[in-house]
Amino acid sequence: MSVSSDPRHFFQSDESIEKAERRARKKKELRDKGQPINVPTKILALLPDNSSPNHVFIAEAGNVTRRLNIQDPKEPQRTYRGHIAPVTCLTTNCDSSVLYTGSWDKTILAFSVKGKNVLNTFRGHNDFVKALLYVDVLPSKQMLISGSSDASIIIWNPETAEKLHTLKSHPRGVQALAIDPVESTSDAVILYTAGSAREIKKWVITADNVIEECEIVQHETGVNSLRFLGEEGEEDLWTASSDMTAKRFERASLTALGKDVKKGVDPDTELWHADFVNDVAMDVSGRWIVTACSDEEVRVWDSASSKLYHTFSGHYDVVTGIAVIGNELVSVSLDATIRKWSLKPADVKAAVEEAQKSETGEVEPEGGAIGRSRSNSMLTAEEERELAELMAEDDD
Repeated sequence: MSVSSDPRHFFQSDESIEKAERRARKKKELRDKGQPINVPTKILALLPDNSSPNHVFIAEAGNVTRRLNIQDPKEPQRTYRGHIAPVTCLTTNCDSSVLYTGSWDKTILAFSVKGKNVLNTFRGHNDFVKALLYVDVLPSKQMLISGSSDASIIIWNPETAEKLHTLKSHPRGVQALAIDPVESTSDAVILYTAGSAREIKKWVITADNVIEECEIVQHETGVNSLRFLGEEGEEDLWTASSDMTAKRFERASLTALGKDVKKGVDPDTELWHADFVNDVAMDVSGRWIVTACSDEEVRVWDSASSKLYHTFSGHYDVVTGIAVIGNELVSVSLDATIRKWSLKPADVKAAVEEAQKSETGEVEPEGGAIGRSRSNSMLTAEEERELAELMAEDDD
């Protein structure tokens, strides 16, 4: 008996048919936007290779992880195999010689980055592994931290795969981990965790134990990403959530959290979107906040005014991750492409101008018209002038 994979042979709602047709049009019309690099399967996570500014690691739904050159896609890729289900999260050790990958198969694998062979297997979770973090803050105790859909966090010895601590405080799956770079010291690591429930928890990890200090409840539903962003030594906590917002919690408030404040803090910035927000990043100058969204768009916000400045359109499925590497933004998606966007002020300004001309019909966007594209600039005329002056200063 023959088996078909053609979607036309299965029942589909009018909505799903319309979505598939729209994505097919967008794929064709914006095919060259962001200099796409295509891979065989959906991309679920992105990690820059800290040992090389030209390379990134990507986690794929096809059960593999790849290391590839985003500046020279023709360079042979390294493929890391060993999982029997989609790879969902990535991290490396401090010198990027060991790659750790988490998967739906409930395991974590440690690979030699150069040799591509499996060095160790970490078993202990009862459901999907959704987040990984390598921590070398404590001089005598390096750690691998994992979060899972089983609602637990496990702290491992990264060399032996021994469990050091198991934390069970989240009511639902854990899918985001971040270390506070300001408060963490050689005596204690400050860890923030979040997941498919709305709370963000703050933990204090020492060489001997782990204490849950307090929590922040400021989102309406799950938190998909936690990032400490900003000037070194003053980083704020940014969150990306399925409640369609990205939020910033200021450094001053975080420092008081758990000491003078026990019931959480309020965000000072909220960026609203049309769909789930999956990731958040900041450019090297601190001028732009960038967000990745389930509505297939990558948005650039003016960090000073919190106004939307531009939208990079090119992906035709959910954008799952972003990373800033030098002056470039790298984005990955379920459309199985990696795309690059320049964050240089002059280039962002040119992208805005191109989008505005496309909207008024003066020119077609690269690859053809898509009906009605967006200019996506929501700054006032005065703010536009101020930003233009800043850009001119940077270009001098």
